[in-house]
Amino acid sequence: MTAPISSFLMVVPPGWARLPAREEDRPVLAATVREVIARALPDSLPRDRAEPLRQEMQKRLMSTVVEAGDNGATAVYLPVQPVDGFTPPVSIIESEVDDESDQAPEEVIAELLADALPDRHDQQDPGLRQVDGGIAARTETQLRRAVPDEVAGELPAVDDRQVVYTIPVPHRPGRWVVMSFSAISAPADQDATGPGAETRDIGTDERITDALVMLFDAMMTTFRWTDVPDAEPTPLELRLAEIGGTA
Repeated sequence: MTAPISSFLMVVPPGWARLPAREEDRPVLAATVREVIARALPDSLPRDRAEPLRQEMQKRLMSTVVEAGDNGATAVYLPVQPVDGFTPPVSIIESEVDDESDQAPEEVIAELLADALPDRHDQQDPGLRQVDGGIAARTETQLRRAVPDEVAGELPAVDDRQVVYTIPVPHRPGRWVVMSFSAISAPADQDATGPGAETRDIGTDERITDALVMLFDAMMTTFRWTDVPDAEPTPLELRLAEIGGTA
């Protein structure tokens, strides 16, 4: 039996959607995907052009979220509508974990930040944050990895900027919410004619990735718990409930 999800709200930008990933949420996922596709590709478009795009978009969204759910995610946040013709290659994975130790949250966070220190993207950032008034760990790393290229049959290199917020649930001891952000770009030192060169235009300028990281950090400032015992929702939380959750 799946443990109950901790209740919180987080505002997402226009054009983004939160897609539930748990197996028991698959009917909700399917309905949400249909809504996303209907907004992105309305019925007013020519059917012969739009229908293949709808099917491909449905396949991509469903497979991405189902795979994340199979790996323990509770939800996936994705940009589902382009801005000026560009859809950033980013995602946010929401998950929950249980800590069976007797450590205080402060001790766990200190260990997380100490473990992340050797690979920390910004050595000047200690990684300690406040989320809805409580302590949290923020770690940021950049990995270089290879991704399959189904067309060329090669493995182009990409840089993956990862930012993770690890947040203790204040009213459920031992429960943690983890928000994992990932932004993919082509390496700045990549050969313009080599594998993955087709993605070079989005990866040579790190300012794009930096801006996307700033966007995620801004989203996390809207994170609010909504099921705190004996606590009435604030006006901000009520407003978040109205506008947060989907694109």
